[in-house]
Amino acid sequence: MPTENRPFSTKWMIISMVIFIASEIVIGYLVGNLIVGRFASMGLKFLLQGLCMLLAFYLGGFLVGVVSPGVRVLEPAAGAFCSVALLMIVTLFTPSIFYHFGLTKVILGGVIAFALAHYGAKLGERVMRNKTE
Repeated sequence: MPTENRPFSTKWMIISMVIFIASEIVIGYLVGNLIVGRFASMGLKFLLQGLCMLLAFYLGGFLVGVVSPGVRVLEPAAGAFCSVALLMIVTLFTPSIFYHFGLTKVILGGVIAFALAHYGAKLGERVMRNKTE
């Protein structure tokens, strides 16, 4: 099994972004089936959406750590940060004051997503017995 660090791969960063989106869709589908047709407050729905996003970054990072060749922990972390930035850019086209673009939101959300994906990828690499440090 490869144990050396490889140069940063933009390809794996983009693959990571796709994996994060797919992970969130799957998690959202599973959680959504639990609350569809049941009373749930707006606050509970926002809380569940936030938890689904956070879980998607962690599990997506883990999945990249498992399926990627060699040690890849920075690519999913960078992909997570870029995913948050992309989401904030999309909010420029959303006609709601609750979703307005803000640099602070991008940085804070990006750092949280970066850390979750990084730790998920490290765990994935450990499961695959790849050296991460």
